[in-house]
Amino acid sequence: MKRRFYYMLFAYIVTAVLLSCSDPIEDDVDNTIVLNAVELLIAPADKTVLALSDDSKSTEKFEWQHAEASKGMAPKYEIIFFKDNQTPSNAISSMSASTSNSVNINHVKLNDIAAKAGIEPGSSGTIKWTIRAYHESVTALSQETNTLVIQRPEPERPVTALYLTGQGTEFGENIAEAMAFIKISDTQYILFSKLTAGQPFRFIDNIEGDKIRTFYVENNKLVEEDGDAQISKSGVYKITIDITSGLVKMKEITDLSLYYCIKHRAINLQYEGRGKWKTVSLIHFSQESWGDETRYKFKMTEGSVNNFLEKSNDGQFSMKQSVISDHDQQLWDGVWSYANNLKNRWAAVTVDMSNYTHSIEPVAEDFGSVGTSWAGHADRSSSDFVDGYWSNTRKHFNNSTTGTVNQYDYWPEAHAIDVIIDAYLRNGNNQYKQIIYDFYEGVKKKNGNTFKNSFYDDMAWHGLAHLRAFEATNDTRYEESAGQLWNWILVGWDDNTGGIKWNDQPGSTPGVPSTGPATIIGVRRWVKYGKSEINDGLNNLEWAKKMYDWMRVAKHDPATGGVYDDFENRSGAWTYNTGTFLGSAIELYDVTGENGYLEDAIRTADWTLENLSIATESNRILSDWAEQEDHDVNLFKGIFIRYFTQLIMHPDLPPDKREKYIQFIEYNAKVLLTYATDNKNSSIYNYGWYFKPKNSFLRGQTSGCTLIEALALLEKKGFV
Repeated sequence: MKRRFYYMLFAYIVTAVLLSCSDPIEDDVDNTIVLNAVELLIAPADKTVLALSDDSKSTEKFEWQHAEASKGMAPKYEIIFFKDNQTPSNAISSMSASTSNSVNINHVKLNDIAAKAGIEPGSSGTIKWTIRAYHESVTALSQETNTLVIQRPEPERPVTALYLTGQGTEFGENIAEAMAFIKISDTQYILFSKLTAGQPFRFIDNIEGDKIRTFYVENNKLVEEDGDAQISKSGVYKITIDITSGLVKMKEITDLSLYYCIKHRAINLQYEGRGKWKTVSLIHFSQESWGDETRYKFKMTEGSVNNFLEKSNDGQFSMKQSVISDHDQQLWDGVWSYANNLKNRWAAVTVDMSNYTHSIEPVAEDFGSVGTSWAGHADRSSSDFVDGYWSNTRKHFNNSTTGTVNQYDYWPEAHAIDVIIDAYLRNGNNQYKQIIYDFYEGVKKKNGNTFKNSFYDDMAWHGLAHLRAFEATNDTRYEESAGQLWNWILVGWDDNTGGIKWNDQPGSTPGVPSTGPATIIGVRRWVKYGKSEINDGLNNLEWAKKMYDWMRVAKHDPATGGVYDDFENRSGAWTYNTGTFLGSAIELYDVTGENGYLEDAIRTADWTLENLSIATESNRILSDWAEQEDHDVNLFKGIFIRYFTQLIMHPDLPPDKREKYIQFIEYNAKVLLTYATDNKNSSIYNYGWYFKPKNSFLRGQTSGCTLIEALALLEKKGFV
């Protein structure tokens, strides 16, 4: 019993001694939190030399030994930076590291800390760092400090210039060829240039030296680092960059045109490169009651927005952009006027958006590229016409080279097939014969499985074309359809006023557009069928004379030869009406021998050449005043040319007139091929015969092809 007591006493004493010798942090009998300071700073080591960069992705790791603390406690840490000659209590910066014993600090932040320590960009200096451990209100500042020798990078060079470069640009990868942006304010830059879809491009701030800053576009923001951007659609773009906000705007420029204010006529310029657009065009002064009208500006389409480029008075650039919100109100603001020496002259028109300037300089008329073979031009012209417009699947003509179809384009189809008939009669190519054959069913189906139409003038054009198709190919389907069309047309005769009405709707009035071609049909059917065809008691010649007499009295000025849709409004004069009127006169002269018809034809031809054309220094160019892209008016010139050519070849035409007319028509063809044709891929003609095309559509193309086939016919017959 006594021995057991001594054993228990000895164990108690040993336990008490062991407890009295343990770590005091574990002696937490009164719940006091005990925290030791960090004893070792690991990295960066003392006196480390740290060369900073200005790259936000570059970082430096700071690491230290964990602080010892009460059991179960995880202290947090704060890294403290201070100047070399100061103490942590005078910290210049601090940042939390949570409970981790390390933190990565990027060089941008370290640059900021070094700046606060007074270290200049491009210079070296020292700062110190240490760690404070803390938990709630308990803190422990390390007695260890490490010194850092900081080398700051050179100061960032401000962006004072920008350039476009890269494989997707028009200049390629050679930065010596890079294109400079225009600086339009302290922070804004602008540039116009062509970009290729799927190919990389980028921006740089310099084209010389080793230190070139590189930028690209991401989500409409400027990003400074090596990288490239791409666009999804090739085109000419306006690129605007704001350096301060980093915002980048890119808009495709789909059109830039010389805009003749009085005519509302846009003469498109072709993009030449390096922000420059150019074309050669006739500068025509409109004769108004007050004299020559010479005012102009430019029109630019930027994305879906139309702008005027107009005269600027701010002194920085000679032109400015104004969004068109009210066309008529803005039309006469900021206009320029053509110089007097440009009147009726060919001129090189240049707009340079690399410095917002433009120039219009006269150039010499030059037809040297036309050559001497009209048959060669016609071969290419009509072949390209087929390739660009004929639909091998639908068996009719499309409205554009991109395959668009205007479902109700009935009347232009007739003139298009007339061109194919011209080509077939000239060279006998069976490809053209096959098109003539296929056209019959293709256009009939397109028109609702009939050639009957609500418009008498449209049926008249087809009546003429079908009669020609039958005579050229002996395809009897066309003989039948030509007869049907003639019967339908005669229904349009107005017994009260005379003349063939425009259409079969109530209130429709007669006019030359329907009566003129109908008169020609009447004479030709008389020649072909004689007295065998009688309608309402009249044979076809009697019908033709009746129609012609109505036109001559109601729509024709016998003193001048002018022909008018609306005799009360003499601005309503068109080339296709004068064409069919003189064509009717020639046909009637041939079958009657009455000299008055030939005199009418000559007088109307002379009037057309003088009044429905625009002057140049050496001749005149056929033109209807309302010509515009993809419009019915664009077909009118071709119709005049068809019947004017017949007059030129007529054996009874006086020699002096023939010489004048040949000079006129040949001049127009040379002008078309020189100044109004896009020869990049095929013979694409403009609707106006004195400036380059932007797009091409069936009506304008048909007129151009008719003109070239006419010259080939005159050449074949020995007139040119």
